[in-house]
Amino acid sequence: MALRTLICLIVLLLPAIAAADCGPYFGFYGYQFLNPKVVDYDSRLAPFFLAFGDTYEGEAVSAAAVQLEDNLAEWHERYCEQVDLLDIQNLIYGNTENRLQRLLRLIGQPQARTADLPPNLRANSFAQHLLRHKCDEVVEYLLFAKRCEPLVSSDALAFTTDNTRREDMERLIDDGLDRFKTLKSHYVRLRYAFQIIRLAHYLKEYDYVIELYNYLMPKIEAEESIIYDWIEGHRAGALQAKGEYAQSAYLFSRVFERCPSKRESAYLSFRIRTDQQWKDALLLCESDHERAMMHVLRAQNSKAQLVEEMRSIYRYDPQNAALTPLLMRELLELERDLLGLDFNPYRQRNEQAFGRPRRGVTSRVVALQEFINEVIRDGKSGNKDFWMFARGVVELLAGDYFYAEETFEDLRVMTENDSIVKQLDILDEVLHVLALNRISDSIEVYYYQLLRQNSLRRQYPDLRSLVNDKLEAVYRQKGATGKAALLQYGFDALRINPQLPQIQELESMADSILGNSFDRLLLAERVGPNAEDDINDLLGTYYLQQGQWETALEIFRRVPTARRDTYGTYAPFVKQFNDRVNFRPSATATEYNKVDLLERLLELEEEARGTTNDTLAARNYFNIGLALYNMSYFSYNWRMADYFRSGSSMQQLQRSRRNGNFVFSHPEAPLGNREDMNMERARYYFERALTRAPNREAAAEAVFFAAKTERNQHYTTAPPGATRPFRYFQLLRTNYAGTRFYQKAIAECRTFAWYVDQ
Repeated sequence: MALRTLICLIVLLLPAIAAADCGPYFGFYGYQFLNPKVVDYDSRLAPFFLAFGDTYEGEAVSAAAVQLEDNLAEWHERYCEQVDLLDIQNLIYGNTENRLQRLLRLIGQPQARTADLPPNLRANSFAQHLLRHKCDEVVEYLLFAKRCEPLVSSDALAFTTDNTRREDMERLIDDGLDRFKTLKSHYVRLRYAFQIIRLAHYLKEYDYVIELYNYLMPKIEAEESIIYDWIEGHRAGALQAKGEYAQSAYLFSRVFERCPSKRESAYLSFRIRTDQQWKDALLLCESDHERAMMHVLRAQNSKAQLVEEMRSIYRYDPQNAALTPLLMRELLELERDLLGLDFNPYRQRNEQAFGRPRRGVTSRVVALQEFINEVIRDGKSGNKDFWMFARGVVELLAGDYFYAEETFEDLRVMTENDSIVKQLDILDEVLHVLALNRISDSIEVYYYQLLRQNSLRRQYPDLRSLVNDKLEAVYRQKGATGKAALLQYGFDALRINPQLPQIQELESMADSILGNSFDRLLLAERVGPNAEDDINDLLGTYYLQQGQWETALEIFRRVPTARRDTYGTYAPFVKQFNDRVNFRPSATATEYNKVDLLERLLELEEEARGTTNDTLAARNYFNIGLALYNMSYFSYNWRMADYFRSGSSMQQLQRSRRNGNFVFSHPEAPLGNREDMNMERARYYFERALTRAPNREAAAEAVFFAAKTERNQHYTTAPPGATRPFRYFQLLRTNYAGTRFYQKAIAECRTFAWYVDQ
């Protein structure tokens, strides 16, 4: 395989691993491959498709737009389509009150002709028709509706406590009732009844709504109209407000099915509170189909037992169109619950933050599987291919990969649905990923070939994550934890919390003899062009943290001399009274790379042990302790022995039980953040400096820096609330009060000054 191709393999397999590299990911983490569009959009059930996110955004139309369209269509039909639809819209909607007033005055003039219409109405076919046929009742109604509309807008309910607004609404109701009595047109009567009842509803006068309905509706003999359902919606709302939930729910279910423009509001308003109300509502239904639609609406409740609702719908009406979107909704929910659950790296967070998987999901799967098999056996469904598809999906999510594969194969033979075929294509790939239990070079190359298909990756962006997470899980299961961590989280995550077995595994991967081509290119992509050197630097740093200098030095020396400075240069022999992590030593301070520094430290220790000169020995021991202190978490040279430092680590330490491992959580450290907080070795060398100190000044300085290690060790290992020890401060005050260093310590260190004053 060409080098470029293999490099692309790594690039394609791994870019979705960005959680460790680009910061935390706080949203729900899962995998979606089911395409809701496998279910044909049905405008009669439009609200139910809201559960599918923005999948049907292009098909969905707002309720307001549907109402406008339906209203115009009905006016158009009433006039035998002899007038232009756009002319109707231009006259009814918008700021047209003045034009309607002028039209009404012309209608009142017996000799008026269409030529007398004002210029802005002269070409309007609807205005011409109303004038020609003297439709004064229609124009008066349109003017009445114009007066009503501002009072029944979407925020009108907020104004019903406004006395002026209430008086206007009540006045309009009375005016409408007076006009209603004199109207000849039953259709115009119906329109007035709607406005009057709507005003009463917005006034929250629910008893009055029912009273008006009972008074007005028997006096209307208009032909079939959407306005009847508009009125029924307000009656249903009033009944619900009065506590008559059964009849209200039944009416909303009928409005939902019959009236597209009120479908969404009926769907949102449908409400049942008790089992008895539900039974009473079912008794109001006049057919099994109506009973099925009641269950369709109840199934939308977030607490609904969806499988049981679908069973009831199927029992009453096996070919009910709502069954497929309801089933698709549950498949999507189960996919979110279960797909890749065993290897999802954020499973615990999904459970805590999003309640996924849902409680009782196993019983949901079993119940749904039984129901789907029952429907397929009965053969009564109007969409057999989709039910077969659902069977395979549930088998896949339940882990029955053998049966899922059989079902998908059978479905390929029987279906002519292109959408289902496309779903089978991707689900076959998903199935094979889920079933993976071993990984070889050929498998890795196969997924490279799969993921290089740009169209597939665009259509199913979660495929990368699924493949990546599954490979990581299999690697980990086979004991390849280093490769798994590298694959899943990247090299930075490994460096932040180095683990010896994982680093040694990366060493083997980098070995030109033992490592395969995939491993080497994985390292090139995830570690970098100098992966072997980077791994040696990490391994050496690990041993440095453990205090094994000779071993660390041996490993650091593997890095070519010309590249050693790229891993940092350090000036660790600068003293600080008050620790500053961001301190920058003087440019004149001698800097060392890791090899040079360890060689120097070992040289200092050898000199100190072998000399009888106390001044040299004390100075060397002190400098070794100073270097160790400065390369710890608490000082400016921490990068010498660490790759990442977080101030939050100390906060976490203070809130938690202290176990001495110094590994902390952090959003940028998915494998944990190990901090170099150990003070034992630094204190050891300060104490050695004290024992060899040639004079009281040198001894005082060694005691003070030992006190700093004592302080830090208390903060990192003592139980919360424990009293801080001041053993070295006491020693400094008792034995070295007359030294110049003592006075400097009081001036520079507020804590020591406080202690002295006690």
